Amino acid sequence: MKTLYLFIDEAGNFDFSPKGTKYFVLTCLSTFQPIEERERLLALRYELLADGIDQEFFHATEDKQIVRDKVYEIVTNLKDDIEVHTVIAQKNKTNPVLYREEYEKKGRKIVRVVGADFYQKLCQTLLQYVFRRSNFKGTDKIVVVLGSIFTRDKQSYILKALKRYLKANFAMPFEIYFHISQADLNCQLADYFGWAIYVKKERNEERPYKLVQSKIKSSFEIFSRGATTYYD
Repeated sequence: MKTLYLFIDEAGNFDFSPKGTKYFVLTCLSTFQPIEERERLLALRYELLADGIDQEFFHATEDKQIVRDKVYEIVTNLKDDIEVHTVIAQKNKTNPVLYREEYEKKGRKIVRVVGADFYQKLCQTLLQYVFRRSNFKGTDKIVVVLGSIFTRDKQSYILKALKRYLKANFAMPFEIYFHISQADLNCQLADYFGWAIYVKKERNEERPYKLVQSKIKSSFEIFSRGATTYYD
């Protein structure tokens, strides 16, 4: 059986205001070989521990520069079938209906920012680009691993929506899970790719992006054509 594994990670936050990040980036690492060469990351972790660096797992935002350099050296030389796809959202062009939730409590209308519909829309768009690729042909099954964000209720809501979407658009069996990134080296690789894409957009830092650019097969700015900005 030919199984396609998709590891999806996010960068940016759900603060839809001038105080939040300018962009939200959802990135997918696609591979048929989730084990191939991953021992190189394990070897690096133990090397770092021996050197006195308390490296429990890899997370680009928090890792020291020396660690990031070593991880990107591995990432750029991976020889397996990794492909990277990304969807980039300019947050101030995002319609508030996608991230605001309204309800009443004791006669008062409460508005809170949740982001589940926003995340779901980006995720569906991202999957469209993944499944357009020629290497998707011949796939027998899909396994999707999402970053473990949101409450369990919201995770359940997103899972149901994505399952409906996959059933309606792709006639093959699939599994979808929410996992913490620490649980899987592929999730940590997706984080590193996503961080490189994110810092290029958010703060015009191009060095990490140039290191991974050859692996990026699609990049879509989902709301870029919108004429309306909802906050400065």
